[in-house]
Amino acid sequence: MSNNFSTGERVRKLRKKNHLSQEQLAFAAEITTAYLGQIERNEKNPTILVISKICDALGMGLSEFFAEETLPEQKVDAVTIQILNQLRDQEEEDKVIILQLIKQALKLKKR
Repeated sequence: MSNNFSTGERVRKLRKKNHLSQEQLAFAAEITTAYLGQIERNEKNPTILVISKICDALGMGLSEFFAEETLPEQKVDAVTIQILNQLRDQEEEDKVIILQLIKQALKLKKR
């Protein structure tokens, strides 16, 4: 990582790359929009816990956040982020059941 790494600039770049507003990302990361704005403007230095919440909301790991190169762009809309947040604390077995329900619902929709 270069010496010019800016947490705020990185958050803003990743947020925009994922086509999210500050409000959408803040909601998904469970922080205030004002605080996210302060982070992006480098007025506040977030804790690693806050960065971890932002990474979760963006669907990425901390190592990827701090990596010099990023993976190809993944478009994740606000509704998908909310779905992921609802599933985050569920047991693996429950996630599999929910996935099966989603697949069945999508099959029915295609008919």
